[in-house]
Amino acid sequence: MAYDTTYDSLTNSWKLSDLMEKLTKEKETGRKLQEHKHIDWEDNFELYRNKVKTNRLTQRQAVNIPLMKETIKTLLSRIDDAPNIEWKELSGDQIKELIYQEVWNQQVKDNNMELIDVLDKKNVLLYGFSVKKLNIDTEGVSISVLDAYDTFFDPLMNPWDIESARFITHQNIFRSLREILADDKYSKEGKEHLKIWSDTGLGIVQGQKAKEDWEKKMERIKAMGVEHADFALYPAGDRLVNLTEHFTNTWNSKKKKFERRVVVYSDNTIELYNETLEECLGVDFWPFTKWSEDPENNDQYPDSVADLVRVPNKVLNVWFSQLIENRTLKNFQMHWFLPSKGYTPQTYTPGPGMMLPAPPGDDVNKVIKPVEISGLDDTLQAISALTQIVERGSGATAIEKGQGEQGQQTLGEVQILVGKANERATAMAKFYRLAWYELAYKWDKLMHANAPKFVKLYKQGRSGKLYPKRVFTGDWKSEIGYEPMVRSTSEQEIESTKTIQKFQFVMSQFPNNPALRKIAQKRELEILDLTPEELRQVEEAEEQITQQSLQQPTQISPEDTELGQQIQGQLQTLNA
Repeated sequence: MAYDTTYDSLTNSWKLSDLMEKLTKEKETGRKLQEHKHIDWEDNFELYRNKVKTNRLTQRQAVNIPLMKETIKTLLSRIDDAPNIEWKELSGDQIKELIYQEVWNQQVKDNNMELIDVLDKKNVLLYGFSVKKLNIDTEGVSISVLDAYDTFFDPLMNPWDIESARFITHQNIFRSLREILADDKYSKEGKEHLKIWSDTGLGIVQGQKAKEDWEKKMERIKAMGVEHADFALYPAGDRLVNLTEHFTNTWNSKKKKFERRVVVYSDNTIELYNETLEECLGVDFWPFTKWSEDPENNDQYPDSVADLVRVPNKVLNVWFSQLIENRTLKNFQMHWFLPSKGYTPQTYTPGPGMMLPAPPGDDVNKVIKPVEISGLDDTLQAISALTQIVERGSGATAIEKGQGEQGQQTLGEVQILVGKANERATAMAKFYRLAWYELAYKWDKLMHANAPKFVKLYKQGRSGKLYPKRVFTGDWKSEIGYEPMVRSTSEQEIESTKTIQKFQFVMSQFPNNPALRKIAQKRELEILDLTPEELRQVEEAEEQITQQSLQQPTQISPEDTELGQQIQGQLQTLNA
């Protein structure tokens, strides 16, 4: 790797290489594109987390109505669970299919895909999009959901096609200095420059900032309701370095073509790693997936459901705060009084139980007089109307939230409301399934390009204890390839029910057909989502029962003999 970035100790400055100049400009472009969404994102997140802000000017009542959280939680429950991925080996090798399915299922467990799925959906609902990243490790392919703030995209890429991007930047990757210096993946020159930089005053300051940024990032993740044992904990005194992984197209003058590279650097200056995707991953696609529930043609950061709720939620907060303040002032009434002298309007401070000086010339009936507080009788009606507008816009109706809706008494009206909610959930589910297909497709290609010597699976014995089992690459690797089939859990349940009904109907037409009965039993067992080992055990037990029944002599009753003679006589008559 050519390393052209140099450090001038006399001027305490860096002279960047042409490549780092290019990367710096790309990162800045992507950052500016994203920054215009930060204020909205912060407001959405604060409303979701019930972080109430008191008015800094008036210090008056501040109430947060959990409309944002209710809407997000409702829609989160409406999006289907993580779909089941079934693998089809393109040459028809069913043994490899079964083994590969086990490998995928184990990877799903190892990657804690349930947690990833929750974070993925929350990101989409709160920020309008979500990005997942695939990495190579010793066990196969790891998958993670990225923080919305950590990814910058090419402004000219197709928002719905991440492969059209000229560059993708993943920032805020925190590693300790000791980890980086001990990692052979990073270049010797880069690590030497990192040590020089880290010992400077700027490096020490940046190291402290990296630690603060990491703490904020962890707090934001945990605040979303996710508790995970694998959150890294950096001990005191271990300096953190904020790394950036920059994926970009570069021109290869020798090959006369563009090639995709990944560059890892720190402080936008210190280059630690620089390889083509083919060299480091064995593929030529970006190891990311991106999806939205409402994608746009020309906007990388489309509006989210939270964006629809944000302003109405703020209005509701103001109205409810006014109601509470109004009630407080009525319960702890203010009074006018006649000041002797020195009244200044600037000192007028309303509050519960306050005595307010009357303006000069007002006798206030020459006695202390209560301050009249105007009513807010129409506020509750306005709140109800605004809430219903939000519910219909987001698809999270009161019915979907498990609440009764005023005025909705007939079954037909309830069905209409549920149908409207289903419309949005169905639209989301389409993009959700496409995102999972892309994830499975890229996972498959990365597994084949970086196949570990073996994959460790865990089998459950009859006692319930888990036993490790090694599956070697040759057992599952396909020369032709695999095709992922993505089925949502609801779709699979419907399909399974239809399959069972079909088999029951066909078997009723051929009640004594042993071949059909055997096929039906096998298909129904597959629907139960049994592992290949469990399925084998059931089939062996069924085979033993069949063999035993064949070995037992068949007892023919006199009635059976008489009936057989009658049928034989009728056949002879027909033949004659």
